[in-house]
Amino acid sequence: MAPKKVEKRKAEDKAEGEAASKEPKVEEEEGKDVEKNAAADTRPTLKTPIGFNGVDTTLNVVSAMDGKVLMALTEGGMQYLIAGARASVGVKAGRYMFEVKIIEALNPAESTAGMHGRVPQPRQLVRLGFSAAGSSLVLGDSDEGVYFDSEGFFCASKQKKKSSQQFTRDQVIGVLLNLDPKSPQANTVSIFREGERIAEPQPLPENLHGKALFPHISFRNVTIQVNMGLSQFKPLPFKCRMLQGAASADTIEAPKQKGDKYEVVMPVGMPDEGTFDWVDNFLEKNPSYVELSDRKIQDWAQSSGLMKPKGMMASNDKPAFSYQLTGMDDLSIQRVIKAVSPTIPRNYVVMEVKSNLVQEERAEVLKRFSGPNFKKVAVVVMGEPKEEFKSKAQARLLQAKQDKSDNEWKLKKAEKLRMKEMAKRQKDLAELRKKSEEQRLKMIADAKKKMEDEAAKKKAEETKAAGGDEKKEGEEDTKMEVEPKEEEKVEEKEEVKEEVKEEVKEEEEEDDGLGDEPPKVELTDEEKTLYYRPKVGCGDLVPAVLGKFFANFSIPEKDEGFDELKFEWQPAAKSKEYLRTWVLETKQSTRIEDLQPSKYFQDKLAAFQKQVVDWQLKQKAFKALPAKKKEEAKTEEEDKKSAFDIFSVEDVNDMKDGEPLYANFGPEDWALLQIRYELHLLQDAYKKDVNDPDRVTIPELHLAFYYNKYFKKALTPVMFGFATNPELIELVKDTVTLSSEPKVLTSQLSEDVDTADIFVKYSEEGRRDRKRRADAGDETAKLKYTPPIVPMVAKPGMPVQQFPPMGMKGAMAGGKGMPGKGGMPAMMGNWGKGGGKW
Repeated sequence: MAPKKVEKRKAEDKAEGEAASKEPKVEEEEGKDVEKNAAADTRPTLKTPIGFNGVDTTLNVVSAMDGKVLMALTEGGMQYLIAGARASVGVKAGRYMFEVKIIEALNPAESTAGMHGRVPQPRQLVRLGFSAAGSSLVLGDSDEGVYFDSEGFFCASKQKKKSSQQFTRDQVIGVLLNLDPKSPQANTVSIFREGERIAEPQPLPENLHGKALFPHISFRNVTIQVNMGLSQFKPLPFKCRMLQGAASADTIEAPKQKGDKYEVVMPVGMPDEGTFDWVDNFLEKNPSYVELSDRKIQDWAQSSGLMKPKGMMASNDKPAFSYQLTGMDDLSIQRVIKAVSPTIPRNYVVMEVKSNLVQEERAEVLKRFSGPNFKKVAVVVMGEPKEEFKSKAQARLLQAKQDKSDNEWKLKKAEKLRMKEMAKRQKDLAELRKKSEEQRLKMIADAKKKMEDEAAKKKAEETKAAGGDEKKEGEEDTKMEVEPKEEEKVEEKEEVKEEVKEEVKEEEEEDDGLGDEPPKVELTDEEKTLYYRPKVGCGDLVPAVLGKFFANFSIPEKDEGFDELKFEWQPAAKSKEYLRTWVLETKQSTRIEDLQPSKYFQDKLAAFQKQVVDWQLKQKAFKALPAKKKEEAKTEEEDKKSAFDIFSVEDVNDMKDGEPLYANFGPEDWALLQIRYELHLLQDAYKKDVNDPDRVTIPELHLAFYYNKYFKKALTPVMFGFATNPELIELVKDTVTLSSEPKVLTSQLSEDVDTADIFVKYSEEGRRDRKRRADAGDETAKLKYTPPIVPMVAKPGMPVQQFPPMGMKGAMAGGKGMPGKGGMPAMMGNWGKGGGKW
């Protein structure tokens, strides 16, 4: 690291320390701590030195000085992962503590190659606390641990809260666990900085009460000095024993490896048939084993604060690595783990579906773990699982189905409630509008009455002034008319209010039909036969990887270098037969992505292309004969039509008097001739190129893929007015068919067809049959052929022309109607002069 950066970091750490020292201290009564001095204890003390077992440290932890110094790897992406170390001795009673001191803060460099924007710097992190045996080695990733971190947070049950002052480098930090039931602070954990309390005692969650808890340290990009010895670096305000001085009766030792041999387990199972589930079950029973796999690296990265990549095509075996961090994305972290793991004696599970099925890749793993302290074990999990696995699989399937049902029920319940609230709001709004309308009508009535009263009063005054005191009949009539109407309106409004209230009440009491609890689901008869998780996305392997390697899948043999072979579900013979059957079935459903057309295919196709050009030239020459000579030949042909046998023609170029068998071919006939030959050649070349007795035919599912792979173009039934490939193949069923179940492409001709004449005969027979049917009025016999229009790149100085292609190289180059270089056949029949037009 550059000197300037070192000085800058030292200044920052000093500033952080000064800031931390100025933080307000935790209030204490008369300078005394809430904890009291430890009472005298004459019980025998712990004799076993406390350290860190390999099985209880993450793969990036480096322990020095008998566990008194902890460091972490910071190369190849490891700088982003949190290291974790759990002590070899735990506390089950009493009150004890341990101390740590951050003696170095690291700033590993990150490559900026391929990065965009600001490169995230892996910051330092320290978490100090306690955890239960077998829990996650990254503090905070499990609810079976508690910790204080350097930022001043306390975490329990995966819930963080600001509860302490911060701590930094070169400060002695003490962590105290109180499990003494006689103490007022029983079942609490406390933290001290330089001998002074920096947080109130924090309670342990209920799930940790009564459990043995082990000192636990998680950190990133720092070096930590650990003190669990008899004396403290910094005395506390009260007397307290260190963990090494604990009474033996209050402690418990973590389980140790029996013997000096560690197992390297290699599960061998079929893709998407429960291999990962078997490993999960195995690790649940054997927590001392460490899984080596890409999925566990991603889990580790997620526990370390990195977001899991989403939206990329990946598999369970090889999940996508797209963190925008060089050390993670270039798979450096996998290489580091492969190099480090054999140097750390512990039990491993090497979980790779594809690699564990391929002998060459199994050999690489065995070579890495070739040391005498490793026992290599292959566990084959194929065929019908054991009852225990079935039960767990069914329970998982039922739980997944129940969770899905619960979520759907909650969504429906929320939607019903939303609709109900919306209806209530609409009713309230309607009622408000009614009230507003009532007030408006009342105001109008009041105004009208006031005007009438004023008019009546004025009229009375005028009458009085005129000397008249007779009865005001008009006034009385007006009042009698108005008053009853107003009463009727009030009564009507009251009735409307009551109706609205009744409707609202009924709506509130109405049952939504969903009940108060989600319905309990059950597995169907079909689901009860399922023992593996439903395939999601690509499943265990992406199709390209499966297609490339599945033919090489094999059962491990002891002579490969394994010390032991275990057949978990079925015996060796049945497992091998199961694999053989699976491979055969997969060959029929998996395409060969890297298959390349052979020279045999190329030569056959080139010869056919040349032959078609020759036929089309002869057709053109025949059509150029004088009309009389053609008419004579046509009349003679029609006289013998009834007795004429197409397949008895010896020379398709000359049936008689120079007339070729293909004389009347149109564009659609040439196209069908091409389709016939191409499909026959495709299945013939495929069988020779694959050279696998188990793969002699092309499945219908992959016909379009292989057609494009060989002929560099799409198989387009739409050209003939069809929607599917089987409809197109039905048109040339005299040459190829889709037979058996599942459907596969099968040629009707023998493989040793040495001439293309037979395809001309079938094409002519098809043409005549369609013509006879069309002449008889069968409209379905007419082909809806639409030749594709593809731009032709002409030679310099020539106009760009268009023609219906036949998938053959070359283009028309002009010159008295002759084909140009490459020999593109003229499918449309009439060639122009000089321009090479169809």
